[in-house]
Amino acid sequence: MSASFTLADSPRARFAIGSIMYFAQGIPQGLLAIAIPAWLASQGVSPADIGSYLAVIVLPWAFKLVTGPLMDRYEFLPMGRRRPWVIGAQLGLSLSLLALMLVERPAEQIGLMMMIGVLINSFAATQDVAVDGMSIDLTPVREQGRLNAFMSFGKAIGWSVTAALSGVLLVTWGLKATAMLAATIAGIVLLAIVFVREREGERALPWTGGQAATAHQPGKSFKVVFAGLNKVLWARASVIVLIVMFFDGLVYGFGQALMPIAAIKLFGYTTPQWSQLVAVMGLIGAVIALALGPLIDRFGAKRLLIVTISLLGLHAFLLAQTQHLWENTTYVRVMLSIWIMMVPVVMVSVIALAMAICSSSISATQFAIYMSVANLGHSVGSKVYGTVAEQSTYVETYTLLGLFVLTMILVLFFHRHDNDETIPQGAREKPAPRYTVALGGGDAGLYWSGAMRCPKCRSDMEQVVHDGIEIDRCTNCNGIWFDVGEAEQLRNKQAAAAIDTGDSKRGQRGNNIDRYRCPRCSGAMVRMVDPGQRHIWYETCGSCHGSFFDAGEFKDLSELSLSDWFKGLVTSERT
Repeated sequence: MSASFTLADSPRARFAIGSIMYFAQGIPQGLLAIAIPAWLASQGVSPADIGSYLAVIVLPWAFKLVTGPLMDRYEFLPMGRRRPWVIGAQLGLSLSLLALMLVERPAEQIGLMMMIGVLINSFAATQDVAVDGMSIDLTPVREQGRLNAFMSFGKAIGWSVTAALSGVLLVTWGLKATAMLAATIAGIVLLAIVFVREREGERALPWTGGQAATAHQPGKSFKVVFAGLNKVLWARASVIVLIVMFFDGLVYGFGQALMPIAAIKLFGYTTPQWSQLVAVMGLIGAVIALALGPLIDRFGAKRLLIVTISLLGLHAFLLAQTQHLWENTTYVRVMLSIWIMMVPVVMVSVIALAMAICSSSISATQFAIYMSVANLGHSVGSKVYGTVAEQSTYVETYTLLGLFVLTMILVLFFHRHDNDETIPQGAREKPAPRYTVALGGGDAGLYWSGAMRCPKCRSDMEQVVHDGIEIDRCTNCNGIWFDVGEAEQLRNKQAAAAIDTGDSKRGQRGNNIDRYRCPRCSGAMVRMVDPGQRHIWYETCGSCHGSFFDAGEFKDLSELSLSDWFKGLVTSERT
């Protein structure tokens, strides 16, 4: 197998496969959640049924966190750690899309459409977890930001193109033809993952030649993970974030049900017109949201969230109070466009707020729970709209949407992010890690392992405690990460011998990898040389000032001998 088709060896292959697989996740989102609700409204399906449909089909995304431990436990390593799961989920996604062809009369078979939607999204959510896990396994830290951007863009293209095409096809050719085309495209995507390998020498398919290139790495059990969660999940700041996430999902789900129905039944849009508007403005909103990252870093997630969600609430109240302008085509198009554009912008701020308080040791699971709560809120929001729609006017429903936003803002004012409050005693040495935000919304990625990843070999790092100080050591190459000040406190012969237990020869090989991002905060790493022992090269983060030592380096640093003097004479300058 050519290295260009091996994900572990080719950045281009990782970027391409990540983008393609996320494009495939966008297919059910564009079809099920954007085009079909508008089409059902045009077919005379009641708001209650459309709200129930949207509430049910999103549920697989709320419960996908249970998939991670299954992937850790059940592997077929001759084909790679995650790739068999990706192939199986993508195959299931392709076939389940064909199940939509069973729907003959959508207005009378809304229950069948719900079941099929749940099936499709179950495979989409599983594919999402598997692709995220594969990406984390194979991607160096220095590439993760770019890969995240590629995948986010791929998904945005997927749902926007699918929404635009499906809106036309549903009206012109019907649901069967639309389902066949969606399944065909998903099947073509399946071929892409079949023709690559995770690592050199692995099998393409179960019956082809090849062998396992990795060993089984058992994941954390539910008991271990949730024992750690109990220490941080019910802290005051975490509870506030849980409430905020629920209301964010509630607002999104309520609006996702309300907007297409209003566009079709109130404002006179056709299904193609609505789908195309969502596609164009959604992409614009995604670009704006990606550019929001630096502002979040500068002003804080809470402030940006209050600003963005306030604009969304103002929009809802303004629509409710300007009924006399609803016949103005330009006004309606502008207002609908603003709503569509603002949704991903708010989403990024909410995700950043949740990520900021995640504890390092169980960060992935803690964040997954926050996203699950948001998805449950999404489901509840759609159901609430379906319940109140037939007893309320559009003015009242837009006002209710604004009130949900107002409640969320009030809850936000009680949020205080204080590390001493959110992190329990005994774990305060470790600041919360920072992550690149992906535009997945309710479909945000999840990987079960909450451990820091080694910047050199991408394996999990375990937490080791010595003299009350907690450091992180790679479970594979035995490289060591010290947060700021820790290396100085432990720089003695006894501590170094207890901590630095790795093979120095392997550490020398790892020393060649010195251009990467910080595993703690993703900041730029600075290449350092110890002034007393110039043969010892290590890296320090320019942002959080943590340091990484390859196996054997810290022990060498703590022991000064005559041989170290000679090593300094023959060691070249570090460039």
